[in-house]
Amino acid sequence: MSTERSGARVIVVGGGWSGLAAAWNLHRAGARPLLIDDRPTLGGRSATAHLGARAITLGGKNIGRKYSRFRAFAAELGAGEAAYERFGINSSRVENGRLHTTDSTHKAAALYGMLRGVPPRDLSRILRLAYYVRRDRANAFLSGPDVERYAARTGDPTLSAFFGTRLRERLLRPAVIRMNGAEPEESHLSTLGTNLGMLLDGFDQLTDGFDPLLHAFAAQVETRAATRVTALLVTAGRVTGVRALAPDGTSSEEEADAVVLSVPAPHAAELLRHHDDELAQRLSHVRYFPVSVVVAEYDRPVFDARVRALTFPADSPLSNAGAYGVTDRHLVRYTFSGRAARTLPGDDEELAALAERYLGVHLDLDAPKRLDTVTARWQHGLCAYAPAHTRTLSAIDTRTAALPGLTLTGDYARGASIEACVRAAEERTDRLLRHLGRPG
Repeated sequence: MSTERSGARVIVVGGGWSGLAAAWNLHRAGARPLLIDDRPTLGGRSATAHLGARAITLGGKNIGRKYSRFRAFAAELGAGEAAYERFGINSSRVENGRLHTTDSTHKAAALYGMLRGVPPRDLSRILRLAYYVRRDRANAFLSGPDVERYAARTGDPTLSAFFGTRLRERLLRPAVIRMNGAEPEESHLSTLGTNLGMLLDGFDQLTDGFDPLLHAFAAQVETRAATRVTALLVTAGRVTGVRALAPDGTSSEEEADAVVLSVPAPHAAELLRHHDDELAQRLSHVRYFPVSVVVAEYDRPVFDARVRALTFPADSPLSNAGAYGVTDRHLVRYTFSGRAARTLPGDDEELAALAERYLGVHLDLDAPKRLDTVTARWQHGLCAYAPAHTRTLSAIDTRTAALPGLTLTGDYARGASIEACVRAAEERTDRLLRHLGRPG
């Protein structure tokens, strides 16, 4: 019995990129997915928000030119190459109170400038890892073979233990703070390929944002928004569905041939604790750090044509600030992540004022008048994996295999980028489809 003919019913929990890609992969294979998400709109952290009359994305919106899986997924939903616009903007780092700007149009020269003065040992190590990522795209994701072997030979140290101060501050900390919300002493060598994959890529953004994709998806795949899955249904040791709480407060049981949990690891752990405490414990070992974002609109440009983004040092709760788009120099996106950002004002206006205080040290914010803001805070916003993450993943997969009808995917499976989430979702639902298509 093929999956195409069986039309297996599969419930996908989670409406971020992992869940969307999982449900779409199941849909195009002939299954009947139902995607359930507790938010009112699809997209997870990339869901559309509104700044006045303008639709914006508060979460990740940049699409790497090497994001082959995401671009194929987007193309099937109607976004061809003409839908993208280049998003390579100059970035400046604050170092010893001064701004040092890199030119995004000359990537090699910019990288040379950042690596100048780095001790030979560190230079050799980072160039070796960059070579691995460029030689084999698999090394840009978790469990990349060459990166794994290199990390194993060195004992998988933290980035702080393995690299010197200059390289950490100039290159590594901005990368892991941006993607994982982690400090170098909280990040391990075995996961660095995911960050180098980002650094070695160029980026575009969808001209019209993600809304057209999300609407095209919802027109073809059954979805239930603002609905919270409160429990898994397990019969005779097999996952057979979920219990869901609708917006009106009514609870229902939804039966299925399989369930895909595409939510952050701590959320999956809560749903599994009653059924497999060891699996829940393994998932709980995956670390997440908070991230907060403020997008502010001003009555005139804040950035000039040269300086359009800043990264801040470790003692600043504001990790970076930049123009929202290439031509949107009057829209500023402030991001709070890293250790100094784990305790922030609870009031959104105070948070915006704090952002302006840090940016105002380097740019003139006296003249521009702030017109509007929109704020988002995510407690489990950025996945920072687990120490010895490959072993943790292996243990999670082993325990999951012992619970038939369940598939797990998410930002902890192959990496935290949009591309990694899509890749993991497709790989894991392909495996599920093979199982559902077996005779009997």
